[in-house]
Amino acid sequence: MNAARELSLSDWNWAELMLHQALVGAISPNFRMVELGYESGSWNVVVTLEEDRPDDREVIEEVCDDMSCYLMDLQGQISRSAEANCSVMIVVSKEPIIVEPALERRRVFLMRRT
Repeated sequence: MNAARELSLSDWNWAELMLHQALVGAISPNFRMVELGYESGSWNVVVTLEEDRPDDREVIEEVCDDMSCYLMDLQGQISRSAEANCSVMIVVSKEPIIVEPALERRRVFLMRRT
């Protein structure tokens, strides 16, 4: 069974909301995309950066820590599985982002090019 399917729609919505809350004021112009997934009992935040910058990496770690704290504050409102820790995966790429339907992850932020 896919680990992400053990979570309810409400769990996903709460986790996405907590990630949004953690991202407020954290997104720099270097952020291209932020996605949220759930695998092996852990929330996975996948951030695509245009350039590899230490300050952005630090901010992303803080975002993940904040999201984990926010989820812990929701005990009783979300399932035990959703009270999981958060891990980060950082992708550095200048390649065009092809937006395809993601079955395993939710796209939370996508930079708009003008």
